[in-house]
Amino acid sequence: MTRAVLFLAVAIAITLVAAFDAPIANADYTLYQLPGSDLQLLLEGSVTYHAGGMATHKHPRGSLHFNARDIQVLKSPSAASIYSKRLRDVRNSDDVEEALKLAQWCLKNGMLEQAKSMLSVAWKIDSSHERLRKLAGLMRYINASVPTDQQVEAHARDFVGGRAMEVTRSKHFLLLHDADQTKDEVTGKTRAEMRLNLLETVYESYFLTFAFRGVFLRPPSKRLEVVLFSRHGDFLQMERRLGGSLKQTAGFYLPDENISMFYDSGTSEHFRVLMDIDKQLVEAREMAKKTRMAGAGDLIRFAKTIELLIDITRESEDVSTVSHEAIHQLTANTGIFPRDAAFVRWVHEGMASYFESAKLAKWSGVGVVDQSRIGYYRVLERDPLRGSLEFIVSDFGFAVEATLGNQLPAYGQAWALTHFLFDRRFDSLMKFYKRVGQLKREDELTEEIWKARANTLLEIFDECFGDRTTLELEWRRYMRGLKTDTERLAEEMN
Repeated sequence: MTRAVLFLAVAIAITLVAAFDAPIANADYTLYQLPGSDLQLLLEGSVTYHAGGMATHKHPRGSLHFNARDIQVLKSPSAASIYSKRLRDVRNSDDVEEALKLAQWCLKNGMLEQAKSMLSVAWKIDSSHERLRKLAGLMRYINASVPTDQQVEAHARDFVGGRAMEVTRSKHFLLLHDADQTKDEVTGKTRAEMRLNLLETVYESYFLTFAFRGVFLRPPSKRLEVVLFSRHGDFLQMERRLGGSLKQTAGFYLPDENISMFYDSGTSEHFRVLMDIDKQLVEAREMAKKTRMAGAGDLIRFAKTIELLIDITRESEDVSTVSHEAIHQLTANTGIFPRDAAFVRWVHEGMASYFESAKLAKWSGVGVVDQSRIGYYRVLERDPLRGSLEFIVSDFGFAVEATLGNQLPAYGQAWALTHFLFDRRFDSLMKFYKRVGQLKREDELTEEIWKARANTLLEIFDECFGDRTTLELEWRRYMRGLKTDTERLAEEMN
C-alpha cells in the first residue's frame, strides 16, 4: 500500500490538469488506476465530475481530486441502503431468526452498531427466545467495564520500561503510549483514543461473531495490555531486546507477557519518504497562494489529495495491524488458543487474518476478502506441494516461505483455509482448535519433533474433518466463489 501511494503521488503529479466546474454525476465507488501501472485503489464514497476532465471523490476523511480518465465509477447499493431495506423486511416478518440473520450480516460488513441494534429489534419481537437471551447476557458482559487493576498497568510499565509513557483506558483495554495528544480533525479523538476505539470494535465483533454461531466465550476479567510506540525506532529497539525473532510489519503479540505492541505506521521509513513529498507539496502550495501563480488552484488541490491519500494509507495500515494482533490476544485470553499450548502457526495466523480489517482507514467487518491474501492463495493453488492441504495443515508453510524470503504466501494459504473452515465447517473447526489447544508447547522444535508434530496435526485434522480429499475439493470450489470488492463490483458492471 505504501508503494502504491508513492506511485500515486508521481502519477497524479504527471496527469493532473486544470479546470473545475459544475457537478454532473454521482457514484458509490471509485476504482483508481495508477497511470502506467497495474496498481488499483478502491475508494468508497461519491464522485462528482467536472468540466475539463476532472473528478472529485468525497471520502469520509476528505475530498480527493483525480483526472477522470484514471478512474472507473462502480455503482452498487451501499451497505447502509441494503441494511435499511432488510430492516423493513425484518420488521414486517416479526421473526427473531430473521433479525439475528441481519445482525450477523451487519457484523460481517463492518456495521457493528447496526448489529447491536438488531439485537434490540429481536428482543422486542420475542424476549423469551433462548439464543437471544444468551446474547443479551453476553452483551451485559461486553457493555460493562472491567475493574481497574493497578497491577495490570505496573506489569506493562515494568516490561516496557515505560515510566514516562501515558496510560489511556477503555472498557476492556489498557493502552500505554507516548502518542501525540493532538486530536484528529475528522474523528475529534487523539491517536490513542482512536486505537482504543478500534480495539473495542474488534473486541465486540470477535465475541459476537462466535456467539452468533453458538459459541459463547467468556470475556477476560482484566483489561488487556497494549503498547503503542509513537516512534518506529522505539518499536525496533523493543524488538531487538526480545531477540529479533518477532519482527513484523507493525506489531506483535507476546503470549508469555500477554501484551500486544504496535507503533505509529506514520513514523516508519516508508512513510518518511511520503511525508517529505507531502512537505514539499505543502510548501509549493503556500508559495502558489502567495504569488497567485498560474495553475495555483490545481496545485493546491493536488497537494491536498496527496496529503489525504497519505493519511488514508497510514490509518489503513494501523487498522489492519491492530485488528490482526488484537485477535491473537483475544484468542489467547478466551480459551480458543491457550497461551501455554503449542503454537501452530497456520492456525493462529489464519484466525487473525480472517478477522483482519482490509479496507482503507476503517474497520471493514469480519471475513473480508483481501486482495493480497486471496492473491497469494491463487498463486499457490496449483502448486502440488506448497498449495496442498497436507502442506498447510502440517504447518510447514511458514518455515518454507521464510527460507524463500517472504512469508506472505503462507499467510494467504492460512487465511484461505481458515476462511473456508470458519464459514462452512465451523463446528468441526472448533473441535480441531480444542484438540490443537491441548498440544504441549515445545521449548525447541528440532527436525524430529517438527515431523512428529506435523503427523499429529494431520491425524487430528482428519479426525475432525473426515476425508481430506473430499474436503480439499470443497475448499477449492469455495475459494473459486470468493471475490474481492473490486472483482464483485466489476462483475456487476458487466
